[in-house]
Amino acid sequence: MKSRLIQEKKLFGKDISLPSAYGSTVLLCLGISIGTIVLQIGVLIGIFAVARKPPPVLVQTQSGDSLVVKDIPASSRDSKAISKFTGEVLTMMLSWSGYLPAQTIEESTKPRLDRGITVEGENSKYVLPTSSWEASFAFEPEFRAEFLPKLAQFVPKAIFNGQAQTFYVPQFVSEPVSVGQGKWKLDVIGSIHVIGQNHQLKDSIPFNRTVYVRAITPMFKRGLPEDSSHNQLAHKVLQIRSAALEIYAITDLEQKEIGN
Repeated sequence: MKSRLIQEKKLFGKDISLPSAYGSTVLLCLGISIGTIVLQIGVLIGIFAVARKPPPVLVQTQSGDSLVVKDIPASSRDSKAISKFTGEVLTMMLSWSGYLPAQTIEESTKPRLDRGITVEGENSKYVLPTSSWEASFAFEPEFRAEFLPKLAQFVPKAIFNGQAQTFYVPQFVSEPVSVGQGKWKLDVIGSIHVIGQNHQLKDSIPFNRTVYVRAITPMFKRGLPEDSSHNQLAHKVLQIRSAALEIYAITDLEQKEIGN
């Protein structure tokens, strides 16, 4: 029997000649090498891209804490921040305990009645709970002057003699929808619960509205002493407007938008 010039071997269940096997091995190694080169080029491109990025902005607070912040357009706001701001302002605006916040230990056990703040309407003067008056600094000034007298007429008289209190429960706050540069609208569905002296629910008043919010220039506490008692109101105003947002309109929410 003639000796075979090319010895055949079994490879993957098939008889393949040695030259063919060597060729496949060379092609496989070449493919791996090319893939490795491409991968290394991709890694280098990624490194250069990261190197060209500006370093993160580091802000240090007065307490010494350091925070990493990112640049955003002046008229841009986070959706969650807009929803949180809207819910908190409405809750503060529509929740009335009938008492002023305690300033001393004695007042914590014997709170003072809230006699309210006088606001002027077109033809008359009205009394508004202090918490609502403070929360209204989150409103655009012209809208604030228009809205407060209307709200004051809605406040039960029993609030000011300690015989009733209310709290607002926002049951749903929609995602902000852009209505212009730096402006959004949100649908808010909730109820104002009126509680009597015996802590029983006397009434539940639906308060469903579309709230319009816009971005404003943030305010800061530069030069304002923290321990100055006569600056308490200024601190509250700055705190309310620290979100750099304000409400510039509130309209009725149509029934077809509320759903079931």
